[in-house]
Amino acid sequence: MKAIVGGTVFTPTHRIQDGVLVMDGSRIHVVGTTGDVAIPPDAERVDARGYSVAPGFVDLHFHGARGHDVMGPGLADLVRALPEYGVTSFMATTLTLPWDETVAALATMADQLGAPVSGAECLGIHLEGPFLSAARPGMARADLLEPLSWPRFDLLQRAAGGSIRMVTFAPEAGEGMSVIPRLIETGVVPVMGHTDATFDQASEAIGAGVRQTTHTYNAMRPLHHREPGALGAAMYFPEVFAQLIGDGLHVHPAAMAILIKVKGPERVVLVSDAAPLAGLPPGEYAWGPQPVYVREDGRCELADGTIAGAHVLIDSGVRRLVVELGLPPEQALTTATLTPAESIGARRKGRLEPGADADVLLLDDELQVTTTFARGELAWQRD
Repeated sequence: MKAIVGGTVFTPTHRIQDGVLVMDGSRIHVVGTTGDVAIPPDAERVDARGYSVAPGFVDLHFHGARGHDVMGPGLADLVRALPEYGVTSFMATTLTLPWDETVAALATMADQLGAPVSGAECLGIHLEGPFLSAARPGMARADLLEPLSWPRFDLLQRAAGGSIRMVTFAPEAGEGMSVIPRLIETGVVPVMGHTDATFDQASEAIGAGVRQTTHTYNAMRPLHHREPGALGAAMYFPEVFAQLIGDGLHVHPAAMAILIKVKGPERVVLVSDAAPLAGLPPGEYAWGPQPVYVREDGRCELADGTIAGAHVLIDSGVRRLVVELGLPPEQALTTATLTPAESIGARRKGRLEPGADADVLLLDDELQVTTTFARGELAWQRD
């Protein structure tokens, strides 16, 4: 057993001063105050005085970092590296490639997921493309996109060995609406994104079971007072979880604040959308079928200025929500832990409570990660 003692515990929705968290193997045994919790005498004590204790971050939209792409052989390296940023679980998110390359990459990802290594837990594959709208492609090449159909999705799921757990798609195209129930029946989370759907079309998709939008604001039909679009639908329907990139470049801080004010932290899913170029110095790099440039300000973009993923990870977004938007730590942490876990039905993730996975962070007074436990094991510690 391990006992983290004396820190301020964020469950994340509640703050416990002078808290105690006891881990028994890979699960949390008990959480409470030092006055209420009897620490087992044989427990290894971790002094957390002066630190915040929080659940590990859950990033549902992550392409890579430090030159490693989740679609390549570096997925295992990313699993080991992510705890440094407080990420203890994530979805390995794909990029739109030519069909044969996508199939091969999914098979490679499945092989690596079948031989897990210590570190962050990959919860599955988030398929972002090719079932996107050519009108809202983002950095994807329009000639590689196609409408969602069950036979084509099933081919990719077979290549991935059943590991695809989320799929971002444009529901207004092709057979998208009719495929939504089949995705849900097979345990795949349908996510509306890269979409030119009108408000009525987005409403139909939500009625069919869509409960999440990909990087809200980005690559979707915007809100207009006579045509609220997909963005308006994401804001209007309370059951919808709205992903939000928190790097300050994809979305203006005021727009970030508006979304959180409208939806509440319990429906905003903070994501990184980190590119494999995250953490690399400025320069020209290869990512997918076209070159990507990292600018001096950290912006990743194509030659025409189209933004191409983020240069920072989700821990940076949490700090931004607190420092720039003025959110209380409980709310900022909720968007990066409990809410993403709830949005995919991961009941043991994103929370500090008995029976939950022992994914636990120690944060300093600037919300920088100092220590990460992944399923009860020390996964990273700052020197």
